[in-house]
Amino acid sequence: MSSSDPSGATPPPAAKGGRRRRTGGADPAEEADGAPRRRSGGGSRRRADAGGEDGPKKRGKALPALLGALGVAVVALVGVLVWNVMAGGAKAPEQARPATYSVYGSESMGEALVSQEVDSRPLSEGEMFERDNKEIDSQGIVFELSAQSLTEDCSAAVWGDPVVKALEDAGCIQAASAGYVSDDYVGAVVLFNLRDTEASEAVADAMEQPLLSDEDEESPGFIVNPGEEDPLTRLGAGFSRAEASVNGHYLMVSWAQDKSSEDPAEREDLTAPLIALNSFQDPLYRRVVELERPEMGADQGAGSGQEGTDTGAGAGTGAGTGAGADAGTGADAGQGGAGTGGDAATGQGTGQGAGTGTG
Repeated sequence: MSSSDPSGATPPPAAKGGRRRRTGGADPAEEADGAPRRRSGGGSRRRADAGGEDGPKKRGKALPALLGALGVAVVALVGVLVWNVMAGGAKAPEQARPATYSVYGSESMGEALVSQEVDSRPLSEGEMFERDNKEIDSQGIVFELSAQSLTEDCSAAVWGDPVVKALEDAGCIQAASAGYVSDDYVGAVVLFNLRDTEASEAVADAMEQPLLSDEDEESPGFIVNPGEEDPLTRLGAGFSRAEASVNGHYLMVSWAQDKSSEDPAEREDLTAPLIALNSFQDPLYRRVVELERPEMGADQGAGSGQEGTDTGAGAGTGAGTGAGADAGTGADAGQGGAGTGGDAATGQGTGQGAGTGTG
């Protein structure tokens, strides 16, 4: 396992204060003398002298009022700035990466989904972002899907030339990205559709991150945060952990962080949110069922040719171990799908996964 130190946070822009325009009224002296009158020279001089004395008095009364209004405006501006910082939180840089990264694999997935030749059906929007992946409820955490993308341009899901090159060499044809938000955490997951298990392992290794303390070594790149709004944009600004799971020709990278974290060096236990995010790979268990029991029909009904629906559920469990400060969660929670078609073809499947993580 290796670690890295994300870039510093960029504070939100300061709010602009409005300019207060003062409006003047009629002079009280003029209002009092509204009607013309006969005046003697002495009387006229006395009124002129009195008017000269009122000017400084009025200015003296207006100055405290002006200073008071200015003070209120300053306090309001400071309040807006503090609110913006507290509400938005720290924002990660565009090329953010996790503080720690580990890799583990699933032997059962590797055997069943060994290559694109064996599992040739492309990933679909409904498969990856609907059903259980729309809301992940695991480990006492409820993750809501906040951002999603399914693209054939795998380079759009990552940053960094070394990682882009690794995906090209691995024959990547699809990348399904998802951003998740819960009460306490933010997370991102990307599932890559690669040529075979060996290619999946190669991409996982290419994402290995340098240590936080090694400032001279540059990161090879990492997955791109699929979200563009707060709080997803905080991912990578604080302490975050990521894990790569090799599942045959699919590579899944999950990445989690506490919403309130702003210091990449301040370590936190993120095992629970990472295990929860691993549920994003559940659709792969349904594919295992299709390959192992094609006569049962997982997504297509038999006989009438009508499209079937996935109604069955299976369970997958896995255990992961790791060495070092950050042990890989190594947990696979899967679902095997059962389908019904025009002639009621049904099936049920289970997935078993075991992984190892390095810290």
